[in-house]
Amino acid sequence: MSFISYADSAKAIAKVATTPQLRENGQIYTLTQTQALDMNTLGRLMTTVTGHKIGYQPVSVTGFAEIYAAEGDGVELASMYRAGGMGLFNIVTNDFATITGQQPTDMLTFLKQHYQA
Repeated sequence: MSFISYADSAKAIAKVATTPQLRENGQIYTLTQTQALDMNTLGRLMTTVTGHKIGYQPVSVTGFAEIYAAEGDGVELASMYRAGGMGLFNIVTNDFATITGQQPTDMLTFLKQHYQA
């Protein structure tokens, strides 16, 4: 899956909103990090940041929904889990760099900046 932070998204959206040539020809942008991560890689990154072993054990979509049902968003998260399993979140573009002239924050840096023990 390829993630991008809210801060990076906001930066790109603001730039498009204030730069006519980035939007005047009907351009469509897909904001992503520079690489897609599988769940095992994401677990390794999270292990690095937290110091606790974080692995990935696949479950059914129904099982995933049940895990998060108590939080009230099991169905929504399960649909995202299914989409991820289908490869629908694997898109990677350079659109963020095209818009901002910078690279988006990578997942390891993001996790280090936002993890609170």
